[in-house]
Amino acid sequence: MLLFTAALVALKGCAISTPWPRLVPAQAERNDDLVVLVLTRVVVDPGQRSEFDRQNSRVMASMGSHTGLLGYSARRELFGDQGWTLSVWTNDEARAAFVRSAVHREAIAKSLPALRGVEFKRLTVARKNLPANWDQVLRLLADPEGRRNYWE
Repeated sequence: MLLFTAALVALKGCAISTPWPRLVPAQAERNDDLVVLVLTRVVVDPGQRSEFDRQNSRVMASMGSHTGLLGYSARRELFGDQGWTLSVWTNDEARAAFVRSAVHREAIAKSLPALRGVEFKRLTVARKNLPANWDQVLRLLADPEGRRNYWE
């Protein structure tokens, strides 16, 4: 039993993600264009994880239909309580339209009881300066400048 418990503790930090951002390719001369990068980290009540995952899957399945989306990815701990999302938008109007979309509003409403904490960061960056992997995203989220925390 002790070995099993130790294995679960070791696996708590293991995470999986969707393929690294499905970015619309940019022409070389557009790499200096400014884009909106949105990063989130959530802490989910393990007892309500399935509803959160169901809603997250619905939103991810809808992503391709949103105007102005350049790329996105999601990540979650296999045996832990954390999840992350990343999306890249052509501008803040496109991002705001997504936030107002029916699928996003419904997902937030249905997931709210499962959330124990949320961190959110929105950055305007040159396309060439987008993070290249999840390690870079996690470092950006760890920097408190511009980060908004809810509940924790």
